Amino acid sequence: MRQIQFIIAILTLLYCVNIYGQEDSVVKHQNNATIESHIHSKDTIYFKQIPTINAPDNNLDLKMWLPTFTALIVLFISNLVTLYKIRRDTTEAIKKDIITTKIKIERERLEKFYDPIYTTLKSNSSIFNSYGPHTFPQDSGILETEAAQVWRKLVENVIIPNNQKIENVIQQFSHLKENEDNLELYLQYLVHSESYRHFIINPNTLHKAFKYPSSFVGNVEHFRNVINERLKTTELKLTS
Repeated sequence: MRQIQFIIAILTLLYCVNIYGQEDSVVKHQNNATIESHIHSKDTIYFKQIPTINAPDNNLDLKMWLPTFTALIVLFISNLVTLYKIRRDTTEAIKKDIITTKIKIERERLEKFYDPIYTTLKSNSSIFNSYGPHTFPQDSGILETEAAQVWRKLVENVIIPNNQKIENVIQQFSHLKENEDNLELYLQYLVHSESYRHFIINPNTLHKAFKYPSSFVGNVEHFRNVINERLKTTELKLTS
């Protein structure tokens, strides 16, 4: 659309200049005409126009072409300014889209992978620290039995379902983990979780070979914090 408007403007200017040039040529021709009068009688006057030979003018008629050149220069500059603005706006829009995409990816990593794993692990850790076997009374009596019963109920109703949630997250969204994150820790946790579930149903000595990875919670917390900090920095770029 802009190109069509530009062409129409050029054609209009050329048409106006052509009309202007024709009128100017007529005026020049009339001014250069020589009138010779012959008096044949008292009351009659005859006018004879002596034709003039116009030598070809090779010089540029600035009066005729200056408006055209001026208009072309103005249009050229205005189009350059427009193109610059379009390029600048496009560049800014692309940068904004890139930042928005990065923010979306970081949030997805947190919401679908690190946050659910971290919060569920912390929940299990809190239950274990409060009701785990290391908290049982050492009297080998009724108190120890009751504590063991409470712990088993918590394991069956909370710990194992939580472990299953973490397994599902790892299996479905492990592609969202940080590149520097250690996948081996997540695999070790999966093996431990499955072994523990079978151990509760049917106690066995094999479960000792599949210990809980002690650095697992700290590892998840570390990369969760890294992503949170990076997300804050990226969001500041979007608002600046």
